[in-house]
Amino acid sequence: MKKIYFIILAVFSLIYVIVEVRKKQFSIKESFWWFIAALVMVLLAIFPYSFDYFAKLLNIAYPPSLLFVICIVFLLFINFKNSKKIAEQQDKIIELAERVAILESESQDK
Repeated sequence: MKKIYFIILAVFSLIYVIVEVRKKQFSIKESFWWFIAALVMVLLAIFPYSFDYFAKLLNIAYPPSLLFVICIVFLLFINFKNSKKIAEQQDKIIELAERVAILESESQDK
């Protein structure tokens, strides 16, 4: 009976990602990894013992620790990607501010 709750939660998270993309609150490019994570949640909710199998393959004694490691790596990857995007946006803002300053000085000279 507990399994059905996890399946419902996973399906709702998958639907939520899709709805946010459709409402244009979230770009398709950005939502790709969240869609993959939601899909993995659905698969793990349907087949919960598959995780134990992967933990045995990797010689991990306590399977939930594998889940935590995967989640941490996933979140670090998303954080790195967002940090990279922020740095690119900051460079563009500086460049745009310089262009505006140049255009303002040129318009004042005329």
